[in-house]
Amino acid sequence: MKNKVNYLYIAFLLELVFLFYRKNELGVYLSPLFFTGAGLFLAIFPYFLQKKSKPELAELFLETNGERIQITRGNLRIIAGVFVLFVIVFGIWLGYFIRQFPIDVNQSDIIPFIEDIFLKRWDQGIPVYSTYEGFGYGAFHPNYMPLHWMSFLVSYYGGFDHRWMLYIIYSLSVFIYLYVLLLNFSSWKRIVFLLFLPFLLVFSILESQGKDAVHTVEIIILGFYLILGLSIFSRNYLVQAFGLLLPLLSRYSFVFWLPVHFISWIKTDGKRFIWVSVFGAILLGVFLVPFIISSPDMFEGFNSNYMIAAMREWGGQSWQQPGDNPFQLFHGIGFAAWFYNLYPGPLEARISALMTTLKFTSLFSMIGLMLLTPRIKKVLSANMFSLLSLKFILTLFYAFVTIPYLYLNWVSLIISIVILSRIAEPKLEKETAI
Repeated sequence: MKNKVNYLYIAFLLELVFLFYRKNELGVYLSPLFFTGAGLFLAIFPYFLQKKSKPELAELFLETNGERIQITRGNLRIIAGVFVLFVIVFGIWLGYFIRQFPIDVNQSDIIPFIEDIFLKRWDQGIPVYSTYEGFGYGAFHPNYMPLHWMSFLVSYYGGFDHRWMLYIIYSLSVFIYLYVLLLNFSSWKRIVFLLFLPFLLVFSILESQGKDAVHTVEIIILGFYLILGLSIFSRNYLVQAFGLLLPLLSRYSFVFWLPVHFISWIKTDGKRFIWVSVFGAILLGVFLVPFIISSPDMFEGFNSNYMIAAMREWGGQSWQQPGDNPFQLFHGIGFAAWFYNLYPGPLEARISALMTTLKFTSLFSMIGLMLLTPRIKKVLSANMFSLLSLKFILTLFYAFVTIPYLYLNWVSLIISIVILSRIAEPKLEKETAI
């Protein structure tokens, strides 16, 4: 059984390879299948591992976190040194790309969008979600949720490049991840290995997609989803609520997972459901109510400019020749290229078909998991079920997303890392660690 756990590491490696190092290796039809299949394997295989495990291996996956750090001070210093080294390398590497690629609206409008609309409006006392005209979208309500831009107030008032917030927030989230590792494991070698995984992900991003890294805010979103994955196993209700709010108020692609998560809680731990819901509602109100008061129509047409953006990307880039395949659709990630090539009709019809497929795939996944919850939870713990169902729904969501930007798929891989960090420490390793 222990050897079969290694299949989970192999699946993560396949995700990493197909997203960063060998994308589109098998062509636009097979590559998405392999990439999506690896993600779904990570979400499903732990169920069968746990189901087939013997009684003495019932703790194959960690249900809760330990209450104290388990390693010696000497080993703790080694781990701290490794963490600092990784953080320094991350900072130097990211700094190189920040200097190499200045913020340019022609490359990406994400950070200019955040500064010109949200930060400057906040600074000038203008309702940030009131109607705006610009960026080629006509009149629209800005559609970034509060935590997608509020962290950049630090860099705005601090007078430094906004991209350094990616470094700060991701490093802090990995520090929290490290603290959880220290609570759960006594082997410093295992901790160092697991600590390397989130840095392996971000180093792969910089190696393969460094330009995307500094033109988007996705590394911040990675940090938020890492905290979400960790918060599921926390004993503190406020921490759990905060973990849910970070992605909900930044990029809410996980909304189809929330009913699955809460249904599981209601049946397992009603008290936790009530208190997390209360704390979550309070935090949600703190972040949203002031904006709703100043712009009560802020949600009207919140995604009205999405079809415009999709039509642009499906029409190809300005530097492409007429008739060329749209650049963003043919990386071998996601099934948008399938609809572009195989679905009949004009671009808008093909886009609408994919959007409908995304909606129903996500909806059926949510309903299916909710119906299977009692059966699955006879095998998996409530927390592990929540984590794996999050991975399952995110994998399918981004497989059918309308504009398959490569950076959107980074999020699913950070959840893979949390899954790997929940594999229990072998007994022999525990006994020889100290």
